[in-house]
Amino acid sequence: MSTLPPNQSIEGPAITSIKAKIEQKFPAATHIAIFNDSHKHMGHEGVALSLNKSESHIRIELVAGEFEGMKLPMRHRMIYKLISEEMEQYHIHAVQLKIKTPQEAVK
Repeated sequence: MSTLPPNQSIEGPAITSIKAKIEQKFPAATHIAIFNDSHKHMGHEGVALSLNKSESHIRIELVAGEFEGMKLPMRHRMIYKLISEEMEQYHIHAVQLKIKTPQEAVK
């Protein structure tokens, strides 16, 4: 169990569900990291009006061979489609994506 405040923890229901989906979709990924950046946005209007203040802003870093030959917008659409249920269910306000192929990650 994390000792971090809920708006910094990566053990909440939204992030846990998103991580499971990403790990299932990209089993050969060389890097998967999910961060809860909600605490950085606590004074912003989007968070103040949000139903979810503890997992409102999420950052995903993912390196996977499945992105070879795909332009960045297509990669982003793939991830947004994958996590769309969590975004709606948990009222996630923003998701920042850093999506790379293994070759791009080495550069």
